[in-house]
Amino acid sequence: MAKVIVVFGANSALGAAVAKSLTKDSNCMVKAVDPDGSGPYSSEIRASGAQVVPCNLDDVGSIRQVLSGCECAFVTTVSNFNNPDFMDEEIRQGMNIADACAGSNVSHVVFNTGLHTIKIIGTAARHLVAKAEVEAYMKGKGIPLTSLLIPTLYEDILGILQPLPAGQNNRWLAIPMGITSLDMISVDDVGNIVRVIFNNRTGHLHKTHSVCGDKQTIKEMAQTLSRHLSPLYFKDKQVTIHEYQQLNAQFPWSQDYTNMFDFNLRVDQRFNVDATQRISSSLCIKSFDEWVHRNAGKLKKAFT
Repeated sequence: MAKVIVVFGANSALGAAVAKSLTKDSNCMVKAVDPDGSGPYSSEIRASGAQVVPCNLDDVGSIRQVLSGCECAFVTTVSNFNNPDFMDEEIRQGMNIADACAGSNVSHVVFNTGLHTIKIIGTAARHLVAKAEVEAYMKGKGIPLTSLLIPTLYEDILGILQPLPAGQNNRWLAIPMGITSLDMISVDDVGNIVRVIFNNRTGHLHKTHSVCGDKQTIKEMAQTLSRHLSPLYFKDKQVTIHEYQQLNAQFPWSQDYTNMFDFNLRVDQRFNVDATQRISSSLCIKSFDEWVHRNAGKLKKAFT
């Protein structure tokens, strides 16, 4: 009989990647939760063989209905930066998912968590704080949990961290990390890690994994992009935290990401590439260089 796994947050790149990876197991039936059922990844999730299901995350009863008959759940709460009060909404919906899991026969939850930047250094990267608050609530409910700390995604280079035009064929990487390496990973590799964890519950239950695919300085990232995307040339703009906030002031996420990078610079991170690879010998974690090489066509098109 197929094991039924629910994926919450399938309207995000991370949730979609997890849903698609889980369908690779023939003994799994995947229910991908997209609140309105027609998010940006719904068609590719369906094409992978997963079922896309709508759900009202403000209604515990609706969530319980989705969880009916399920053994496991992957949860990533989604930060809607367009909502000025998104942190409260994200925490509330995450707690609703926790309440529904606690009231169902879910034997294993894998949760995409974050570090509580307010408690650690007093600044609010709200998208991380929300996840830390939900994780604490899940633990308080006694939910059988594996937590994943996930760093910057390679795919963010196509979105929030997209290079800035700097004249013909020249692009700036304006990421305020100075000479400190940025921890990164591909969403597809996170999906594969989640699949491995679900297939070895006893080995991962009540553990936190800080997963990582690569560590590169912004200068090294620029060199990697230049090498694979010629004639485009990328350069580290070497912006300060304050300059980064000013540069992105028009975006609703600017202060949260400014605070996140400030946190990254001030607090030693736990991410370790070798430890990630040791989660399973079957994992083939891609470096940033490998990811850029594989996606060169898409990246060139996006940056031209």
